Amino acid sequence: MGAQTNQSLVATKDFVSGTGGNAMALAEGLFAAAVGLSSSPPLRAQLSDSSIDIALRRRVADRAFSSLSTDVKGVIAGTVALRWSRSEDLQMALEDMGIRSAASSAAESSDVIGELLAVSSLIHGNSDIELGLGSKRAAPAARAQLVKSLVAGRVCAQTLAIVAHLVTDPRGRRIGAMLDHAAETVADQSGKGLAVVDVARPLNAAQKSSIEALLVRRFGRPHYIAERVNPDVVGGARIRVGDTIIDGSIAHRLQDLRGKLAG
Repeated sequence: MGAQTNQSLVATKDFVSGTGGNAMALAEGLFAAAVGLSSSPPLRAQLSDSSIDIALRRRVADRAFSSLSTDVKGVIAGTVALRWSRSEDLQMALEDMGIRSAASSAAESSDVIGELLAVSSLIHGNSDIELGLGSKRAAPAARAQLVKSLVAGRVCAQTLAIVAHLVTDPRGRRIGAMLDHAAETVADQSGKGLAVVDVARPLNAAQKSSIEALLVRRFGRPHYIAERVNPDVVGGARIRVGDTIIDGSIAHRLQDLRGKLAG
């Protein structure tokens, strides 16, 4: 992402936290607006064009999204007033705010991050489902209905809304990447990072505390630990935070040792 988009995304986080209305309703409205921009590239380009007067952009947005609530239109008005590196980034920002707003409405007992990652694993574990959700020939509503039939009743309403939106409006993105990014966004909304930890066997409390402390030292904030049992690790742990890999697995150490001996 460009510098303008990065700066603007910081501001949009405040838009979500500053709205006092129904957070779930706000999320659904923002998802609808994002889908609307998918179907109208000219509108997306006009609303993200910083050479056009801000007041005009806001008037165009208000007309285009006249059916949405006052709260949603207020957030959109603030968003189109910002500067975006690409027109697609404006649409991405609406989706990002929708995910954050949905997550903020979840009960404390809900695990939206874990549910998003579980849905990702479920989809990747069934090639027919993955093919159906990734098919460009399938209507957006059909993709949403398929995923709802798979996970409804197994995840909270917030997770279901996020997943349904993503499969409705993939914009060329892979399903797994979308769900992983959504999980990272939800974690960030709660002030945390997301760490996917591959281990040979489940972590005990001391091991988990050690990893949590390592991540705070390395990244400067706490992390949600998404633990995955992976026999290929053999022992130790492989930790992924975004594009950063911290590989302390025995398998990695053995591979490194073999390389040194061969050299």
